[in-house]
Amino acid sequence: MPQITTKIIFNWLSRLEEFILAYAMILMAFLTILNVFTRSIFNYSLASAQELTQFLIILICFVGLSYGARRARHIRMTALYDQLSQPLRKILMTFITATTALLMFYLAYHAFHYVYIVFDLGSVSPVLEIPLFIVYLTAPLGLIMAGIQYTLAAIKNLGTSEVYLSYSRKDEYEDVPEAGDGAGHV
Repeated sequence: MPQITTKIIFNWLSRLEEFILAYAMILMAFLTILNVFTRSIFNYSLASAQELTQFLIILICFVGLSYGARRARHIRMTALYDQLSQPLRKILMTFITATTALLMFYLAYHAFHYVYIVFDLGSVSPVLEIPLFIVYLTAPLGLIMAGIQYTLAAIKNLGTSEVYLSYSRKDEYEDVPEAGDGAGHV
């Protein structure tokens, strides 16, 4: 896949993630504040605001999975990895990103299957009566987005000499102060 194509996909997906996450967070904050206001002033809780907030949390969770993959902010266990030479780290990181991409796509497949079952059952939310399959579609879509992020990272690792944790994040180590340099001592 040409470098231009992967960069276009990365940039498009990045903007989509940021748009969804930003507006979902703003809407969730607005609904929560509105609900607190109505509960405090009018002694009335907005059940619809609570339900929409729950739906937004699901959306943020799964789109946030993709965002975390893009920013290389996922949890990593690096005790063995850190002991390897750079060429072996590159091989291992390429394997990790490729297999994680496959795992995300596999989970998305099963999530789509679950969404289909919910669709077939005709389940709706209790307050707003929104078809639940629409809400649950955020799970497979977020998993697909994360799978694309990990695929882009694997492609980047195959096409460059450096090691990349994600498409845009190199595997770099910060300098750790040594015990005798006065850092952290009073």
